[in-house]
Amino acid sequence: NSVTRACPKPTHMIGGYAQLAYGFNYYGTVGSNRDEFVVVRKMNRIDWLDDEGNDYAQGSQQENSK
Repeated sequence: NSVTRACPKPTHMIGGYAQLAYGFNYYGTVGSNRDEFVVVRKMNRIDWLDDEGNDYAQGSQQENSK
Protein backbone atom coordinates (compact mmCIF):
# COMPACT_ATOMS: atom_id res chain seq x y z
CA ASN A 1 0.00 0.00 0.00
CA SER A 2 1.12 3.51 -0.77
CA VAL A 3 0.00 6.71 0.84
CA THR A 4 -3.08 8.13 -0.85
CA ARG A 5 -2.65 11.73 -1.98
CA ALA A 6 -5.60 13.91 -1.02
CA CYS A 7 -6.28 17.56 -1.72
CA PRO A 8 -9.11 18.48 0.66
CA LYS A 9 -11.12 21.57 -0.16
CA PRO A 10 -11.02 24.33 2.48
CA THR A 11 -14.81 24.62 2.44
CA HIS A 12 -15.13 21.04 3.64
CA MET A 13 -13.17 21.92 6.79
CA ILE A 14 -15.54 24.69 7.92
CA GLY A 15 -18.01 24.18 10.74
CA GLY A 16 -16.97 20.88 12.25
CA TYR A 17 -19.89 18.94 10.78
CA ALA A 18 -17.81 15.87 9.91
CA GLN A 19 -17.40 16.62 6.22
CA LEU A 20 -14.04 14.86 6.27
CA ALA A 21 -13.61 11.13 6.69
CA TYR A 22 -10.56 9.70 8.41
CA GLY A 23 -9.56 6.13 7.85
CA PHE A 24 -6.63 3.85 7.14
CA ASN A 25 -4.74 5.22 4.14
CA TYR A 26 -7.54 7.68 3.28
CA TYR A 27 -8.11 11.32 4.10
CA GLY A 28 -10.75 13.20 2.18
CA THR A 29 -14.40 14.02 1.88
CA VAL A 30 -17.18 11.61 2.75
CA GLY A 31 -19.05 9.90 -0.06
CA SER A 32 -21.89 12.39 -0.29
CA ASN A 33 -19.48 15.27 -1.04
CA ARG A 34 -17.37 13.55 -3.68
CA ASP A 35 -19.73 14.19 -6.60
CA GLU A 36 -20.73 17.77 -5.77
CA PHE A 37 -19.52 20.88 -7.53
CA VAL A 38 -20.38 24.56 -7.46
CA VAL A 39 -20.40 26.98 -10.38
CA VAL A 40 -19.49 30.54 -9.37
CA ARG A 41 -19.69 33.38 -11.84
CA LYS A 42 -19.36 37.14 -11.59
CA MET A 43 -22.60 39.13 -11.78
CA ASN A 44 -22.76 42.17 -14.03
CA ARG A 45 -25.10 44.11 -11.77
CA ILE A 46 -26.36 43.47 -8.24
CA ASP A 47 -29.78 44.82 -7.33
CA TRP A 48 -30.16 44.37 -3.58
CA LEU A 49 -33.70 45.78 -3.51
CA ASP A 50 -35.27 43.46 -6.07
CA ASP A 51 -38.51 41.58 -5.37
CA GLU A 52 -38.59 37.88 -4.60
CA GLY A 53 -40.69 37.21 -7.70
CA ASN A 54 -38.02 38.65 -10.00
CA ASP A 55 -35.53 35.81 -9.64
CA TYR A 56 -33.88 35.35 -13.03
CA ALA A 57 -30.49 34.75 -14.52
CA GLN A 58 -28.80 37.92 -15.70
CA GLY A 59 -27.83 36.34 -18.99
CA SER A 60 -31.48 35.75 -19.91
CA GLN A 61 -32.34 39.37 -19.06
CA GLN A 62 -29.65 40.69 -21.40
CA GLU A 63 -30.85 38.47 -24.25
CA ASN A 64 -34.46 39.64 -23.85
CA SER A 65 -33.54 43.33 -23.72
CA LYS A 66 -31.77 43.29 -27.11
